[in-house]
Amino acid sequence: MPDFIDRPNLHPRGFNHDVMLPYGLRVAEVRAAMEDIYDFLHNVNRFLTQKGWDRLEETLLAATFSGVISEMVVQSTSKQSASLIRNQYHNGRPDLLPRGMYPGDAALHAAEGIEVKASRHESGWQGHNVESGWIMIFQYQVDLETMPDERREPTRFVRVLCAQLAEEDWSFSGRRPGSRRTITASILRSGTQKLLTKPVYLDPTYEPRPRRGRRSP
Repeated sequence: MPDFIDRPNLHPRGFNHDVMLPYGLRVAEVRAAMEDIYDFLHNVNRFLTQKGWDRLEETLLAATFSGVISEMVVQSTSKQSASLIRNQYHNGRPDLLPRGMYPGDAALHAAEGIEVKASRHESGWQGHNVESGWIMIFQYQVDLETMPDERREPTRFVRVLCAQLAEEDWSFSGRRPGSRRTITASILRSGTQKLLTKPVYLDPTYEPRPRRGRRSP
């Protein structure tokens, strides 16, 4: 099978270098982390398709793929940033901690740091808890519809948003006794407006796509 996998490019006019990010994080470090992820997807998908397999995007379920992107963002930002590091506590919150602030750079629940979320959606982003603190959203577009598969566009980031949210910027959805539905918290319009105020990255060519079917991460 021919190598049809393209590597996307970040739009040179997409970054807002005047935005002030918390904990000394620099826009250039965010950009470097995004480039890392583009390299990862390009190399992995080139290998998969040359072996006759589907891309990672088709292989994984939507929620699983978004989880992979989220984890890659955390790892790459930790590698690129001089001031933030991945939380070494398993399932600890937030995902990124100020370097050296907590013993072993690990905390089950820290007051300082940045929570990271990768999503295909332009609003209504979800988490598992209603909590105040900094959150950074990496919104991406993934093409799963173009036919034949070889004509599909590579996955690309369209927005990176960062803001400090309060508990009232979230809504909580619990679950009834006996239910196995995942407990979720969703960012309300007030939180979305905070995030949209000063985007870290906004692709000038980005056009929101109409939602179809049931919502997934």
